[in-house]
Amino acid sequence: MDYLSIKPDPKLGLCLGGGGGLGLLHLGLFEAMEELGIRPGVVTGTSSGAVLGAFYAAGKPASEVREIIHKFNWMRLIAPPISFRGIMSTQRMQTFFSNTIPYKNIEDLPIRLKIAAVNLIDGTLVGFTEGPLAKCLAASSAVPGMFEPVRVLKDLYYDAGGIYNLPLELFEGEGVKRIIAGNTIGQYGLMSKPKTTKDVFYQAYLIRTMHLTAWRTGPKGWQGKTNEEVILIDYRSRGATPTSIADSGTLIEETRQLSLDILKETI
Repeated sequence: MDYLSIKPDPKLGLCLGGGGGLGLLHLGLFEAMEELGIRPGVVTGTSSGAVLGAFYAAGKPASEVREIIHKFNWMRLIAPPISFRGIMSTQRMQTFFSNTIPYKNIEDLPIRLKIAAVNLIDGTLVGFTEGPLAKCLAASSAVPGMFEPVRVLKDLYYDAGGIYNLPLELFEGEGVKRIIAGNTIGQYGLMSKPKTTKDVFYQAYLIRTMHLTAWRTGPKGWQGKTNEEVILIDYRSRGATPTSIADSGTLIEETRQLSLDILKETI
């Protein structure tokens, strides 16, 4: 059966963690779901997880998404027009999203998508479910200090990854029973030997994010607030950084096999 002909399951959620280039590992999870005929009906994501989630919600197969991403010159995305709130503008990022995802607004997507971002003014987590898709994806991807925050309606928003890298909270009220959670930053992503000052700062960020995620996906679900079953797939990124997944093909294949093994046992 053609995967895209399978009806999305509204009781099954898909939660995708951020982490820059680490989001490429979600392709392995997508390939495993395609192989097993598993099609979630509600998707949430942070930063690159939101971007990969948008491709998924748009109905693009993993092979097509892989081709789009590998052909794109990512350095063009981060070339820096200077702004006073951040180093780089998100305009090129928004143009890329508009050119590669054939839907203007989030609510137009065939599968429900909630894009995680944090309100810069009051610090709240939001899950965009309607409005301009490219702009909301840019808001979710706007790493503070690197990219300027993005204005959506009257407020400014930025990347939620520092706190809500795996935004399970966004499933509240969605009626899902189980959530497949692709975790990009976990214990298997730590560097074995941080060598430079940059490595130390990055490792500290990984450890903080890892513990926040572990706390929210403990034995009582996310902070014990709901009864959804969380099927956690903790990717083995072996210390790759968001900007240096040189061997992404191998890591994506390893993620596919890991996802197959876990999903066969749980779904």
